[in-house]
Amino acid sequence: MNSKCKVKQIKEISQQALFFLIIMLFFQNILSAQINLFYEPIEGKIIGVWPHNNRLKSLARLTELKERWGFHHLLIAAIYDEKEIELAKQAGFDPEKIVKQIYLPDLIEREEWLKKNILNSGKVGAYYFDEPISRKHSYIGFLNFLIFLADEGFYPSAKFYVSELDERKAVRVLNFVDEIMYSGYGRKEKLGLDQIETWKNWQNYLGEKFSFVWIAAHEDSNEYRTLFKAAKELGFRGVWFYQLEPLDEGQEVSDSNFEKFCEAAVEFGFLKRKE
Repeated sequence: MNSKCKVKQIKEISQQALFFLIIMLFFQNILSAQINLFYEPIEGKIIGVWPHNNRLKSLARLTELKERWGFHHLLIAAIYDEKEIELAKQAGFDPEKIVKQIYLPDLIEREEWLKKNILNSGKVGAYYFDEPISRKHSYIGFLNFLIFLADEGFYPSAKFYVSELDERKAVRVLNFVDEIMYSGYGRKEKLGLDQIETWKNWQNYLGEKFSFVWIAAHEDSNEYRTLFKAAKELGFRGVWFYQLEPLDEGQEVSDSNFEKFCEAAVEFGFLKRKE
């Protein structure tokens, strides 16, 4: 092979290599952009999260919920106190957007601990009562606890949220709380349609105080688009991501699950991608 042919062959190989390099970089940039998507809430909408317990053990992991995934509202479970709330503040969460769960069976089993936990945790934006009528305690006990919170100065500065499984039970506390949520999820074979039907029934029964809904990472991951579409059509103000489960340490849902949730939220007007 003469020198001219060799030069020509080298040029062709170089051009092919350059072409493949450009293609590889193109797809790498697309993949990188997808991996590094960041989100933030749409004005007037609330996107909240009940995080897996692992998140409350790491400042970096907690910060990621707000700065990367766009959750500006955070629910902290009843077992935690001022330490975790301070960590949430360090992660950038506004105390007015932190919700503290009240586990009302604690009123029966360890009332003094519960009250001390609330007082030590300090003022937050809202208190969340998980199924206060369905769980084993008295309705009067729930009302008396609301009075305790008011006497300690946590009301009216803080809001009261309730989740229930039955709208007839939920209506019993309608006049005492700011928001009521449905704490159940749909059957998988119904593809979210039974859940949406429940949302419609609750909205008709409870009115404007039913404007927050739960969407679960472990139950609803195949129905995010369907559920967000319904949330938009029904005019809900807020969607909360139940990310607590799976409960096992180190077994929280993957980033791809978060991204699927956030992309559905973007599509139906609850989140937007950061520029």
